[in-house]
Amino acid sequence: MRSIKPVVAALVLLVFASSVSATTAQTYPVECAQRDVQVVTQIEQIGEAQSLPGEIMFEAFMTVLRARAACSQGRVTAGLALYDSVFKTSLAGEMLVR
Repeated sequence: MRSIKPVVAALVLLVFASSVSATTAQTYPVECAQRDVQVVTQIEQIGEAQSLPGEIMFEAFMTVLRARAACSQGRVTAGLALYDSVFKTSLAGEMLVR
């Protein structure tokens, strides 16, 4: 399996680049924030284990970014559905193993 360290590093940079500003953080839905922490933590654990190809990890994180955007726009239901879709699609097999 190819090393996914460059992909993980890119994901970390995306996390910092896409972080919510201080003014937006006050209005960001709590449900979305909680789900974000859960999903990103699990993605990081899978990335550290290098148990999935980098392309799948990238796809999962891009879904997280879309979920964040939906939540930031006030579309909480859509955002939460996107967070849930990370585990139902690309990471589903990995999550069952853990």
